[in-house]
Amino acid sequence: MVKVRLFPTLAQRSNSGREQYEVPYQAGLTPGDIIRREGFTGEDAEYIVVMVNNEQSDPDRTLQDGDQVELLVSIQGG
Repeated sequence: MVKVRLFPTLAQRSNSGREQYEVPYQAGLTPGDIIRREGFTGEDAEYIVVMVNNEQSDPDRTLQDGDQVELLVSIQGG
């Protein structure tokens, strides 16, 4: 299983509507796959920061069974 946490703002706009859940592990699964399953594509997906096991990661990283994925909103300011 892969544990998934979504930033509350993302959870409200996601297909699942949940802040936390698990997905069955599948070989080749990536955070990008989870982002797309949640309905985020294009520009929306570009503003999502991916954390895997508490480290910033690339959306194309291949996940392992037991990984924890967090999807956060990239906030920039000045």
